[in-house]
Amino acid sequence: MTEDAVDFWNRRLSEVGTPFRFGPVTRRIQMISVDYLEELSQSLGGGQKPPTPQPIADIPEDIIVALSDGDFVSFSSRLDPEKKLVGIRDCSDAPLNLNNVQRNLIAHELGHLLGLGHNNDPTKLMCGRPATCRPGDYHCEIDEFFPLTSWEKAHLLRLYPASWAPE
Repeated sequence: MTEDAVDFWNRRLSEVGTPFRFGPVTRRIQMISVDYLEELSQSLGGGQKPPTPQPIADIPEDIIVALSDGDFVSFSSRLDPEKKLVGIRDCSDAPLNLNNVQRNLIAHELGHLLGLGHNNDPTKLMCGRPATCRPGDYHCEIDEFFPLTSWEKAHLLRLYPASWAPE
């Protein structure tokens, strides 16, 4: 589902006219401490961010998506100027195990890495707190990604204009 979410974003980014794209997905099985993911998730509510463990710092990719069996609020976080981490909590129980939820949850967190915040429209991908939207709202019987708002599309183009080029 992470690959599907990356493909979703690369299509949306192309549609809005920005050259920015997520690079290829590299799969690796590597243990990331559940305690670290829980502590980092909690810190995003205003606490002090824990130091990045060396095994994570040693991962060469810029963006890490950690699919965990932990019990925390899924999140996206910048660990340092070059490395970002998306933590996806245990999706084995409802509502996270319902059809279509996990794919949209991963895409939602990747949207934060792109620079998008929350909106309050439960029919859109980036709906979230303080609105009453929760991951279970992504449930539907067909596999689909929820859409972006017009403002979010325009904002992506402001963040990554047609003249954008990697450094």
